[in-house]
Amino acid sequence: MKNYGFIILSVLCLGIGCSGTFPRLEQGTSGNRPKQNLIAPLIPRSSIVGEFNSSIELASPVIVGNIVYQGSIHDAFLAVYKNTGRVVWKVDIPGGVEAGASYFDQKIYFGANDGNFYCLDAATGKVIWKYQTKVETFSTPVIRGGIVYFSTVNNGLYALKSNTGEYVWYFNKGYIQKISVRGSSSPVYHDGKIYIGFSDGYFYVFNAFDGKTIWFKKLSEDDQINDKFIDVDVTPIIGEKEVFVGSFDGSLYALDLATGSVRWKFQQREINGITANDHFIYATTSTRTVFCLKRTTGQKVWEQMFPKSIPTNPILVEDQLIVATSEDYVYSLSTENGSEIWQYNLDSGVNSQPVLEGEKLYIFTNLSTLHIIDPFYLIPRTL
Repeated sequence: MKNYGFIILSVLCLGIGCSGTFPRLEQGTSGNRPKQNLIAPLIPRSSIVGEFNSSIELASPVIVGNIVYQGSIHDAFLAVYKNTGRVVWKVDIPGGVEAGASYFDQKIYFGANDGNFYCLDAATGKVIWKYQTKVETFSTPVIRGGIVYFSTVNNGLYALKSNTGEYVWYFNKGYIQKISVRGSSSPVYHDGKIYIGFSDGYFYVFNAFDGKTIWFKKLSEDDQINDKFIDVDVTPIIGEKEVFVGSFDGSLYALDLATGSVRWKFQQREINGITANDHFIYATTSTRTVFCLKRTTGQKVWEQMFPKSIPTNPILVEDQLIVATSEDYVYSLSTENGSEIWQYNLDSGVNSQPVLEGEKLYIFTNLSTLHIIDPFYLIPRTL
C-alpha cells in the first residue's frame, strides 16, 4: 500500500497562457490525516471582499496514462501531469466546458459552451476539427465504430465521423422543455444501438449507424409537463436484458432492453445519478439521499440521508460506494447497508462525478482543484 492517501493537484494559469514551471509545493500533515500536496488552483479566480462565488464545475476528469484531461467553466480545457500538476497544454475555450470528455485513438473529444464540439490532439492540444452545434453541450460523448455520438441541450443527438467531424446523422426531439436541469442524458452505445433520455420525459433507442428509431418510451406520467422537471438526464446503465433509467421527476426504471416495456419502477425524488453491480442499483437524489435497490425487482434494500449536502453521481470501488457532495465532503459508504466507512473534507463542494483510475479517485471541485484520493488508505483500521 502506498504511504499517502490524499493529494491536491492544481496548476497556476496566468492570463491566456500557463506557466511552464511547476508551482511551489508544500507538504504537510495534520494529526492522522494522510500527507497531501498543496499547489495553486487549476484556474485562477478573483473576487471582491464579501462576494459569493457561485461557480460550479460539472466536467469530470479523464485520466490516460500519466495525463489528466480536464475541462473547466473558466474558459479552458487542460492537460496536466497527474503526479505533479504541471501543465502539458492548455486550450482557451470561450464560455468554458461543462461537458465530460472522452479519449479515443490519441484524441480528446468534448462539447463546449461556445456552441462547438471539439476533437483535439491528446498530445499537443491542437484542434484537429470542430463542429458547430450553435448550442451548449453538457453530455459526455461516446465513440464506437469510427463515429462519435453526443447530445446537446436542445434535445439534439449528433453522430459524426470521429476522424474528420463529417456529419453522419442527426436527431432532434422537436420539443424543448420549458423547465430543464441539464436537458438530455449522455448517450450510451450497446450492440449497435444508442440509448439516450431527453428533457421532455422520453427515453429513446436508435440504430447507431443510420439514426433510425428502434423504440421509445414516455416515462413521465404527468401531462402538464411544461412546468415540471422531468428530464431523463441520468446516464443509463445497460444490463443483460434491461436498461436502467433515472429521471429528475424522481423515478428509476428498469426497461426491457428489446422493447422498452417497464419491468419495474421505483419512485423517489429527483434522481441525480445511478451506478450498479451484479446484484444492486445505487442512486443519489437532489433531496440529499442515496439508496440501494435490488437489481431484479427494484425493492429497496437501504437508504441514507446526508445532513445538508446534495450528492453527485456515485461510483463503486469494490465494496465501497463513493459519493462526493455539494458541501465540501466526499463519503465512502458500505454497499451492503449504507453505513459510513470514511469521510474526507475537500476544499470546496463537488458537482462533477468522481473518476476511478487504478486505485485512485480523481475529484474536481468547484474551486477548480483536482484532488487525488486513495480510497483504501482512508478505511479505518483496528489495532
